[in-house]
Amino acid sequence: MKGSESMGERLRARGACLVVRRRLQPHLDGELDAARAAAVTDHLTRCDRCRRQLESFARIKIALREAAGATMSPKDQVALRRLRRFADGLGDDSAP
Repeated sequence: MKGSESMGERLRARGACLVVRRRLQPHLDGELDAARAAAVTDHLTRCDRCRRQLESFARIKIALREAAGATMSPKDQVALRRLRRFADGLGDDSAP
């Protein structure tokens, strides 16, 4: 963060990152409504950290597709949902 930002601006930015990080995977999967998708996209233009996290999720998604082929079995889909819930928890900075 820039030294010229006030404490309030830094806290608002951190709060925005927390919200966006929870929406990265649904954003990547095209599951957000238009307004939320636009808000995430806007945030990503200004936040390197969140953008890098989205890029990591995208690389994981590509690797999973390549490993499983174009289609996934129902068992693999369940495993992927579990992995997504786990990944969502990693972005939760409020956890101890």
